[in-house]
Amino acid sequence: MPLAAPLAVPLAGLIATLALGGALRADSSQALHEYLEPDASEAAALGATTPSGALPAAIETPSGAVTPPDVHTTPPPARVYEPGPASDTSGFRPDRDTKRPEIERYDDPFTPTLTPYKRMFAFDAVRADYSLYVRATSLRAVATSAGARDTDDRFFGDMSILLRQGEDVRIPTVGPGARIVGLVTSPATDVTVLADGADNWFLRANASGRVRLVAEVAIDRSAFASDFPDVSWRELAPVALQPTEHDAPYREVARAIGLTAANRPKEVVTKLVEYFRSFAPSSEPPNEHDDVYLDLALSKKGVCRHRSFAFLVTALHAGIATRLVHNEAHAWVEVFDGSRWHRIDLGGAAVDLADDPRNERPPHRPPPDRFGWPTGRDSGSDLAHRERQEQAATREKERSTNAPGEPDVSSPGPSTAAPFGPSGDGASGDPPPADPGTPPRPISNVAVEAIDRELFKGKPLRLRGRVEADGAACASARVDVLLEADGVERRIGSLATDERGIFDGEVVVPRDVPVGDHRLFVGTPGNRSCGAGRSR
Repeated sequence: MPLAAPLAVPLAGLIATLALGGALRADSSQALHEYLEPDASEAAALGATTPSGALPAAIETPSGAVTPPDVHTTPPPARVYEPGPASDTSGFRPDRDTKRPEIERYDDPFTPTLTPYKRMFAFDAVRADYSLYVRATSLRAVATSAGARDTDDRFFGDMSILLRQGEDVRIPTVGPGARIVGLVTSPATDVTVLADGADNWFLRANASGRVRLVAEVAIDRSAFASDFPDVSWRELAPVALQPTEHDAPYREVARAIGLTAANRPKEVVTKLVEYFRSFAPSSEPPNEHDDVYLDLALSKKGVCRHRSFAFLVTALHAGIATRLVHNEAHAWVEVFDGSRWHRIDLGGAAVDLADDPRNERPPHRPPPDRFGWPTGRDSGSDLAHRERQEQAATREKERSTNAPGEPDVSSPGPSTAAPFGPSGDGASGDPPPADPGTPPRPISNVAVEAIDRELFKGKPLRLRGRVEADGAACASARVDVLLEADGVERRIGSLATDERGIFDGEVVVPRDVPVGDHRLFVGTPGNRSCGAGRSR
């Protein structure tokens, strides 16, 4: 049932509540609560667990103590991993588009963040046409452990997954040889994490539906950066024979790199890293040979995926077990020394990332790189560092822009005029104005049907409702949640309606909400068939 009018919910007691970081109730007669942030370092030191006991309350990492997301109070991840192309294992094909990308989209479900090294796709074999594939596609259960080791790095993963019975869903992991230490699903679902021969991870369940998965993952820290040992060729894992079509091209590339039969494995790896890190992006595709591997390797042109591809072909032919690994934003290689896999970034990263500008989770701090870089390095770590610097600069600019006592402009800013009304224009993302000759759009009726009665500063507020105009559903309309105080409105978040005109989701109450009595409104600028409207 819709809430009784007025739908603008009075938020009394905000002056005492939000100033202390406390709880806030829509019913002002209810007692207010003070919210205390947990001490992550203390929880980690005490070995405390979450209420379910399935995860630790905090873990110590090189980036500091971090806590797991609370699946009952924090918003779920925006990206959904699901069956389909993302689960395809058919392969990777090289290309000659060697221009440096200006911006790449990226999503990181891990804390500390791995940007841009989330491990999503890995390939360990090459066909005659140079397409890549996974040699051993049969799946096995991912290793689990009762706890992390002293040599481990630890992460919390948080992802939304769309399950379909009988289909395995590809999910990201933190690196080769990672293990599951703890796992929670919401709603509770019986799931199994599986891996193929290239250590790609998949999730399997005997049910269908959307599930949120939070896991503690551990991995030996040496996988991120460590010395390649001076082992003999006999100590390495055997590498399958490569396509004979690659023999002559490989010999030509080996001569250019300076590989000889006298080189030990460590020398080969060192020479390969030095050579392929010296590549440079180019707007002129290499086309001197009728062979994409030769074109890329001999021209020394390309970005991360070209370098990693040519490294893989060369290393496998030389007898070094190697994988090409990539996600939506970056590519690198992993090489095997007979005992462990080593992640090696060859550079060629994009200029920028289209990541969440409000992402303030601590970054992963790997061990120092064991290989040298040429002048003008462009590693994935450099890309992540630029992204963090840009975010810090943006936050500092926003803080300096605000006068004392004013709301933080990093959140949707206030407006002294109502942003929605029968004839008002909405903000960015509103439908375009109708042609003068078209009839006016009917006013939307915004009904809030359910809302959390207890709010915490910095915590999500969940609400559900419906948007209709002239009795018809308003589909794919933006729905904004606004707080109003002293005649000033501030948008604290937005949702969207489905095909039935229903909105159902969460927005986070900002920590910097100014003190005073507030009222809560929900409004929409409408869509092409529905006009603007708001709860009353």
